[in-house]
Amino acid sequence: MMQEYQQLQQQMEEMQEQLEQVEERVEEIDNAVEGVKELENAEEGSEILAPLGGGAFAVAELKSNEKVVTNVGGDSYEKRTLDSAQELLEDQQDQLEETQEKLETDMEEMQQQLQQIQMQLQQQQGE
Repeated sequence: MMQEYQQLQQQMEEMQEQLEQVEERVEEIDNAVEGVKELENAEEGSEILAPLGGGAFAVAELKSNEKVVTNVGGDSYEKRTLDSAQELLEDQQDQLEETQEKLETDMEEMQQQLQQIQMQLQQQQGE
């Protein structure tokens, strides 16, 4: 029983890490959606900050505010209209939120299992 308890604890820790990664990705996509919305109002030729990754940005000149390049999976990218890009991002966000809800539900169930095993272990120690 103790071994089962430890395995469940380890699975729960792994799920917690997954949940944190999903939450970070949801936030990134939310920021991207906001960026696409702001781009609609930006004027061509205006100065923008282009993300380089890791919190670094390059100052750049906006050549077009009609299309953006989006990742469509793996190392594949394609140009999309702002509406299409926003729709793609929102679909990704919806999928991630579903994953987040499933992880949270699974973690709650695991927590209940852990509590049951803990109670059984305490009863065995008391006997």
